[in-house]
Amino acid sequence: MVTQATQHLDDIAKICEANAIHTVELVFVDTWGIPRAKRLPVRQFLKGAGFAVAIAPLMWNPRCGIEDTSLATVGDGLPDIHATADYDSFRVAGWEEGLGTVMCDLTDLHTHEAVPMASRAMLKRQLANFASEGMYPQLATELEFHLATANWEPLYNEIFCYSSDKATELEPIIGGIRHALLRTGIEVEASNSEYGPGQVEINLVYGPALKMADDTVLFKHIVRQVARQHGLNVTFMAKPYMNEAGNGMHVHQSLANAEGTNLFGIEDIEGPIPSSLMKRYLAGVLAHHKDLQLIATPTINGYKRLADYSFSPTQVTWGLDHRLVGVRSIVEGGAANRLEVRWAAADSNPYLVLTGCLAAGWHGLHEDLPLIDMVISDPHADDRWERLPGTIGEAVANFEAASFNREAFGDMFVTVFSEMQRLEIASFQAHVTDWELARYRDVI
Repeated sequence: MVTQATQHLDDIAKICEANAIHTVELVFVDTWGIPRAKRLPVRQFLKGAGFAVAIAPLMWNPRCGIEDTSLATVGDGLPDIHATADYDSFRVAGWEEGLGTVMCDLTDLHTHEAVPMASRAMLKRQLANFASEGMYPQLATELEFHLATANWEPLYNEIFCYSSDKATELEPIIGGIRHALLRTGIEVEASNSEYGPGQVEINLVYGPALKMADDTVLFKHIVRQVARQHGLNVTFMAKPYMNEAGNGMHVHQSLANAEGTNLFGIEDIEGPIPSSLMKRYLAGVLAHHKDLQLIATPTINGYKRLADYSFSPTQVTWGLDHRLVGVRSIVEGGAANRLEVRWAAADSNPYLVLTGCLAAGWHGLHEDLPLIDMVISDPHADDRWERLPGTIGEAVANFEAASFNREAFGDMFVTVFSEMQRLEIASFQAHVTDWELARYRDVI
């Protein structure tokens, strides 16, 4: 019998032959959103085997340090889970000759069900909810990053936001990134120098939610690989330099029907948001902004990015064409109507961020949630708006206590991710920082 998997593998075999692919990289992300992978010879990959991997990546810290959690303990032996290739995601790797790449889902070896910490599977579950009602989320991410020298100094120290001259100077690097993205099947809408030293933003073209999440993971990987080919470093760290702009990830989102019509573009009510569907979705997103703060800003460093007038939201707010709010609402574009959720840091896990946004929007569609007032002027000068957590400790407490998060991500994920974050906090609190040495060492 010819199965769908067999048909996929036959098609992939032809692509591999046409592109002289000899190796396939099977990619999954750990809980922090960092891509992990095994490379298989193409003949082995075409057998459809996938591979086993220890459960550790779903509970370790960003440096692969393993500490016990409710998911597993070192004493348990850290048993295997299985990485199964999603053949629909196969593409030629545009950053390396002879390489193919495919995203993997993480499943239990015995039940073959998604493991509780698998963020890609969480996103798939949310998409299935929308599909059951004939709605298909369409998204686009825009990420900022800093280019640095081999010694981690900014590639340049001045601010050249939108500079044509700086774009020309950077074109060998940024053009190389765009070319590698295009070869990998990732469409770029635009690129520009941003508001920090050595900072760049690249916007991806709107598309289906799962592909956009996959593309965002590969985008960050490709940016690093191309920069290294030029002898440069790259960081997506939320706040790599004091007193300079941090790195964010904005997520543009709307809902389409099976024919591709943007449902947010259908005007059926009066008011600043002329779409009742868009308005309900927005109400849900805002209702759970604080619940999702830990997902959007998952590192201790990220909370140093959040400051008034920094264009990094510090309050639960929305507006129309306004860049100091948490959700910017584009409502005069017809087919381009969308919500721009501006919360996330560039170092967040794209699957988790998108899952959270969609789960919140889904809640708004199915509950009669009130929509808070729209920001008209300066939100930071107005104490009406609810403030977001200013520290990761506050964000962990909010995340763990929210019943919404347990519905969106599952009990196990909420418990384990909270444990992982407390381990991070404890590690940081035990560390003697450069600030402490400079402040106290020679005077106290």
